[in-house]
Amino acid sequence: MRTVKKKSVNIRDLVLCALFAALVAAGTFIRIPTPLLPLTLQTLSVVLSGLVLGSRRGAVAVAVYVTAGLIGLPVFTQGGGLGYVLNPTFGYIVSFIAGAWLAGFLAGRLKPGLWSWTLAGVAAIVLIYAIGIPYYYVVARWYLGKTLGADVLLWTFVLMPLPGDLVSCLAAALIFRRLRVFLHMDSIPEQA
Repeated sequence: MRTVKKKSVNIRDLVLCALFAALVAAGTFIRIPTPLLPLTLQTLSVVLSGLVLGSRRGAVAVAVYVTAGLIGLPVFTQGGGLGYVLNPTFGYIVSFIAGAWLAGFLAGRLKPGLWSWTLAGVAAIVLIYAIGIPYYYVVARWYLGKTLGADVLLWTFVLMPLPGDLVSCLAAALIFRRLRVFLHMDSIPEQA
């Protein structure tokens, strides 16, 4: 009979996941004015969660944030609660879990370095868009009755936020580079 090895959860992991969940929540409300669209620190926080915590713990940290919002804590931009799943932007919020996982996964697989970590963040952004945009379209079209063309979706949900999101990926990589030295991290945490 084969035995299954249990993964233990330690206090350090719990604290880090809680801290990064709080960081994502705080990043939701910090807005930096830009010419096209206000930049929030939410994307930066999601990518940084994956880079610092690794794929599994990064995804758990963001899932804690999402769960907190769904149970009613006002951590989303327009509050919280289970009804938020009918908000067109909820697809982005859920996709943050996958984005953090992908950033951590790729950062652990690529050669360590600023550009590799930035690339991991960019891949996470692509995944977030790939989940968030269709969700937005479906809810806006079929629940809210809004008609959105492909040109509006491309401009509003890709071209406008992309410059800020790319800057967020680079900033997350720069912060992670400093944190690695500070935390004496030789590698990305285990990916399992």
